[in-house]
Amino acid sequence: MKRLLAVVVLSAISCAAVSPSLTAHANSAQSSWDGRDAFGAYVKEENCPVTVTGEKLTLRIPDFPQNYYRDKEEFLTYQANVTAEYTFFNPASYDVEMTLVFPFGRTPVYLYDLYVEEGDPIEVDDAARCPITADGNEIEKKIRFTLDRWTSDPAKDISRLSDVRRMSGNFSSDTPVAIYYYRQVATEFTSKSSFIAASFKGLGDGAKTKVLLERMSGGGADEESLGRWGDNSSVPEPFALYVIGEPLSRMPEWKVYENAACKKLTDGYVERVPEEKLPTEETTLGELFLSRYSAESSVDETDWFNAVFDAFFENETGLTLHVTPRELDVSERLMRWYEYKLSLPAGGSVVNSVTAPLYPDISHDYTPSIYSYTYLLSPASTWADFGKFELNIETPYYITESSLELAKTEIGYSLSQNGLPAGELTFTMSTSEHPEKHGMNYGGFLLGSILSVALIYVAVAGTIIAVTFLAIHFAKKKKR
Repeated sequence: MKRLLAVVVLSAISCAAVSPSLTAHANSAQSSWDGRDAFGAYVKEENCPVTVTGEKLTLRIPDFPQNYYRDKEEFLTYQANVTAEYTFFNPASYDVEMTLVFPFGRTPVYLYDLYVEEGDPIEVDDAARCPITADGNEIEKKIRFTLDRWTSDPAKDISRLSDVRRMSGNFSSDTPVAIYYYRQVATEFTSKSSFIAASFKGLGDGAKTKVLLERMSGGGADEESLGRWGDNSSVPEPFALYVIGEPLSRMPEWKVYENAACKKLTDGYVERVPEEKLPTEETTLGELFLSRYSAESSVDETDWFNAVFDAFFENETGLTLHVTPRELDVSERLMRWYEYKLSLPAGGSVVNSVTAPLYPDISHDYTPSIYSYTYLLSPASTWADFGKFELNIETPYYITESSLELAKTEIGYSLSQNGLPAGELTFTMSTSEHPEKHGMNYGGFLLGSILSVALIYVAVAGTIIAVTFLAIHFAKKKKR
């Protein structure tokens, strides 16, 4: 009997083994990475009379970036860049000294791995090899940083660049901050997915006070509520509540709900940590906003403070801040700008050249891969007047799509016209003229799934019938 039963089981396993495999082309690995847009130059001074008699835009793309680099040396072999060459003319009867800024985006996501080495951030100075010149002579430039919240509104975007610490209403670097500590008390019946929330409605004036919650993950019953997921460990960790500015009229009443819907209460509760165990801390907004700043960073301290200030206050009007203290680290959210000065005598002109690194979006969803580039032409529309526009793309690769009609040349592609083109410059490139998009073969996947399930059912049914037959057979034999 044992020998016969083994044959039946092996037969069933064999049936299952020959069934079509439930595989698909798509896998769980990342297949696309975001690059960074490139921009044109802005003048900071209002009502500047200087005009642009011509712009020559040259994109040099001898290679494509990798989606991962092992070290700084390997990354610095990547050479693609863009050079914007402006011919400026001063029609005024007086000399003009102007400050120009040229945003060139934050570090692309496929370089983030270079910024962590044994837990410490390291910097890759990819802009050091990109000069700025005036009439062929290299001039001094400064790299500035702002929060990467691009609006395409020159006045608003440039206003983020400031040589003094940001302030708004009653909130400035000297604004006091009190940090209170609470802890959740779980009971036997507290849900394991508990959610803690409190309403701050009526507890303060949003123009004078702001409230920040550690690990905030949502609201509660109203827009002035803050909530976070509970800590259901045996010894819950304390959490912090930051009160910025004037004190609250009273401390909030915390409630513990079953989940973030905040509909059903549990019997858990929240209490203040006794002062003798974890006393209330006193600090200032300046100290708080610089708590994650490193003096070894190339980012100016004022630029860092202003970026954090914008991250916390720019879109917040109420009493509660819907951000978390984790956002005090803005190192991966910084827009980079060149800042430099030019002097033009009355009736004089200067040829100004600005070079910046060029980072496309990467997509491996095509064979071969495609790389998408964006250069914003709209900043040039802010000048008093604009003359001839010339575009050259130097590359051995193929442009597969473009927002502008480009002519093929021996070294790449080109365009020349009077005035700025309408819209922005966007295009995709590949090593092939006709890359093909690949993905999951849903038809084959569905058919394979159906056949697999059917064969498994046949195998199981056959096993059951065979075992039943053997059981009956040996029962009769035993009876005889």
